[in-house]
Amino acid sequence: MKFLALFVCGEFICSGPLPAQAPLELTLEKSIALALDQSFAMRNATQLYIAARKSYEAQSLITGTSVDLTLRLPDYNESLSNQFNPISQRYEFYQLQTTLLRSNLAINQPVGATGGTLSLSGDFFKRNQLTGSTNSPDAIRDYFSYFQVQLQQPLLTANTLKISSDQASLRLEDASSSFKRDQLDVVFGVTDAFYAAYRASQTELISAEQVKQNEESYATAKSKYGAGLIPEVDYLQSDVDLVTSKNQLLNDRREASRAQNALKLLLGLDLQSEVTLKSELQYAPISIDPKVAAEKALENRAELLNARRARDISEMDLELASSRRHVRLDLTASYGLNRNDERVESVFQDFGRTRTVALQVSVPLFDWGRHAREVEAAEAQLKSADLTFANTEQQIRQQVIDLLSRISVAESRIEVLAKSVDVAQKSYEISLERFRAGTIARNDLAQAQQRLTASKLNNLVALIDYRLGIADLTRKTLWDFEHDRPAEVALPMER
Repeated sequence: MKFLALFVCGEFICSGPLPAQAPLELTLEKSIALALDQSFAMRNATQLYIAARKSYEAQSLITGTSVDLTLRLPDYNESLSNQFNPISQRYEFYQLQTTLLRSNLAINQPVGATGGTLSLSGDFFKRNQLTGSTNSPDAIRDYFSYFQVQLQQPLLTANTLKISSDQASLRLEDASSSFKRDQLDVVFGVTDAFYAAYRASQTELISAEQVKQNEESYATAKSKYGAGLIPEVDYLQSDVDLVTSKNQLLNDRREASRAQNALKLLLGLDLQSEVTLKSELQYAPISIDPKVAAEKALENRAELLNARRARDISEMDLELASSRRHVRLDLTASYGLNRNDERVESVFQDFGRTRTVALQVSVPLFDWGRHAREVEAAEAQLKSADLTFANTEQQIRQQVIDLLSRISVAESRIEVLAKSVDVAQKSYEISLERFRAGTIARNDLAQAQQRLTASKLNNLVALIDYRLGIADLTRKTLWDFEHDRPAEVALPMER
């Protein structure tokens, strides 16, 4: 046993500690895929779309056949009946007991083309009735069957079934457009957060490089001061620059951590998880036709499509409101078969017939102007929808113009700043060698270093602004100009 215990301990010691879990490497594409799969915003948008689609499916079934069965098993009633007795020449109370077993089957078929309803109903019941005085009760048992076909058709009025179906279809299209907008909003939000975190991490690296440069400058200044080649103030200034750059590195490190946590929260990741960001942030010019961008935005933007559909729905609401107080005709036609008998086998033969044809005319006369106010309210809603549509169109045009201007400015900055980084890098290397040789002062080296750091940061910001502008243009037009194709948005499927 001792040998076994020593063997196990030896194996555990030799195996060493368990390897730490590798950090999750995130690219922009992987971040977007994670957000579309598990982020709160995307899951919420999916459920809203599914709810709208289910509401549409339920509304579209309004023209489907409905079958309802009603059973009364049993229906018992006991009461006193006051009746005149011709023998005693006076009113007497009789005990009345009724037991009813009844079934009713109704089949209704709305007629979407006309707004009417075609119904088929069947009724069958058995009745046990005990009546008469307490001393001489009379027992009655009979059966009843009834079958009827009926058509109810409104005339000279709006077809509410068709209007309701059309409005439901428009609302589903609204939900589809809104889902596409929400998905592209998530994509842009992730792109923004990813580049914010990437920018913060790159800023941290630039600050770390600046610290390293200041450490080299400090070491050079210290040796020169020890040899009496530079004044003490230059040596002290090098020390201050080193401390300042280290403090800036700590601030940039905290900002990088905060930006990463914001990205993890947006992606639905655990805040304690370790991530690394990877991006090939390079400038690749994209050809964008301003006319095409405006056309795609007006063609695809959810806000404009929803405003157009809201206008159509308002027109239907106005039609409904206008028809409520018009002269209305309702046609009712029915044909029925019925039989009542004391024997159950006899109620399904030798039927009696019932036939009905009725035309009802409803003429509105006076309602204190309520209907007129309802129509005026619907007209005002329609005018508001027209104004909203026109204003939304103008806003979208202006947004595209502003966004294209932003992209153009970012492109110009990139071309200039890319050259300035190379120039600043060479200038710093030359200044560092000249400082080591003693031909320039410490302030000249510090200025060269500041120019290099500023050029790197500005170039990084310009590249990110350009990529964000392209991503925002895709979101605002639903068109991928980088690949010259529609933005890919898939509607959710049930799980």
